[in-house]
Amino acid sequence: MKRYSLRQQLLIERKKKDKIFFLVSLLVFIFLGYSFFFGDMGYLKYRQLKNNEEKILREIKEISLENALLKKEIELLKSDRSYLEKYAKERFGLVKPGEMVFQFQKEEK
Repeated sequence: MKRYSLRQQLLIERKKKDKIFFLVSLLVFIFLGYSFFFGDMGYLKYRQLKNNEEKILREIKEISLENALLKKEIELLKSDRSYLEKYAKERFGLVKPGEMVFQFQKEEK
């Protein structure tokens, strides 16, 4: 067994402590990096949730627009007699007594 002086023993101990500190720091850094990107509350999950939020907001906007159009159509059906007649003729094929309906077939090429 080699005999080291006190100074050399302190240097060897210090190098061991530095290596252990470096390894522990590296492991903590790797763990934090992994958690940041792949954890339950990580960046990838955040991006996925953000994209999902944008998709849902677009759907809400589309549905709100469709809802407004339907409300407008309901108001027209309640208040505008001529619109009601046109709607009944186009949608249900209804006619007034004495009216004639002409239906044309589209020519296929």
